[in-house]
Amino acid sequence: MDALTLAATILTVVVIDDDVFERLFGDAVRYNEEGEIVSVGGGTPTEGIPFTQTAVERMLTSEPMASPGAACLALAWRHRRLLLGL
Repeated sequence: MDALTLAATILTVVVIDDDVFERLFGDAVRYNEEGEIVSVGGGTPTEGIPFTQTAVERMLTSEPMASPGAACLALAWRHRRLLLGL
């Protein structure tokens, strides 16, 4: 239960190969009626955010993110070896 919205929240993590991501989301727009696609620095929306320690720490400490999303990202980082098959 999300304390801010009082709604059930189900979040998941998806691992997508770079080439597949580019093929699926290569034409993504930066803004639409649902919000903004974030990226790193001046990167394009299709570059997304790399799953690196620096990027994850920045997202968790310096960027606006609702607590359920932050928890999902923190858990994904903690279990990254399993998620990435390393």
